[in-house]
Formats: sequence, C-alpha cells, structure tokens
Amino acid sequence: MTAVVVLNASFEPLAVVPLHRALTFLVRERAVIVEAVPGASYRSATGEIPIPRVVQFREMVRVPYRWGVQPWSRRGVLERDGRICAYCGRGGASTIDHIMPKSRCTRNPNQWMNTVASCKACNNLKADRTPLEAGMPLRYQPRIVTTRDSMLIAMAETGADLAALGFA
Repeated sequence: MTAVVVLNASFEPLAVVPLHRALTFLVRERAVIVEAVPGASYRSATGEIPIPRVVQFREMVRVPYRWGVQPWSRRGVLERDGRICAYCGRGGASTIDHIMPKSRCTRNPNQWMNTVASCKACNNLKADRTPLEAGMPLRYQPRIVTTRDSMLIAMAETGADLAALGFA
C-alpha cells in the first residue's frame, strides 16, 4: 500500500495517508492532485484517476498548532540518527546509548539530548562511562526531534518531490 501526502489549501503539510483515503478525497472532490505517479492510474467503468503522490485540499482545514517536540522513543532515536553509530560511524546501529549513563542521571535518562544510536560493540566498550571518560568522542551531536521533522521524513518516504513543493 502506498502513502500519499495531504496538503492544506495553503500548501501546509497536514498528513501522510494511505492511498485509498486519498482516493476518497479525490472522488468526493475535496482535493485535487498536485503530483501523481507517472504512467499509473486506476480505471473504473466511468473514468480514470491517476495514482496520486501529493493531494491538496480545495478548502482550508483548520488545524491547531502541532509542531511541538515528539515524544522520545527508541525507534525515534534510531531513525533520527539514520541507524549510524555515533562513535564509530558504521551503519546498522541497533542499540541506544545514553551519553550520560543511566546510573548517574537524577531525572529521566531517556531524552532526545541524552541518547544516540550505537552499535553493540561501541555500546559495550563505552559501558557505564561518559564519552569523555571512555575516550570515544561523538561523531555528531544529538538533537531534539519535532513533529515537523517526522512529517518531512514521512513525506520523503512517499517519493514526493519535496523541492518542487517548497519543503526541501
């Protein structure tokens, strides 16, 4: 099942929805196609609809402000860092490492700025030490992930041309 980017009438990104939901918007004439998959379409007895990648609502949909901080998750950290180890730079990182070890944190250690993706070897080598104590400097600094970041990643995964839409 393919995903489709849905834009407000002002070209503000609203969501990434399944293809059948986007086709419902088109059939009910709530939206128009902004970008379609080249050479692909759905045919029916009465017509033909190109398979959309991006649709835009005809009328403005009121959406409350929602570009806040995304809740922390293990999966989110791995996606944020592209599954690249923060210590050795190899791909395929599958564990989460706490920059300030959990045993030394007075508050919640699971925060965006305290966690990075790490391979098992580097995570075990660092153990219960800070990167400075272990002599393992970070190759990149962690950052907080917002809902907007997640939306842009989801939009990119659909194959939509973000540069043409003004998002890249």
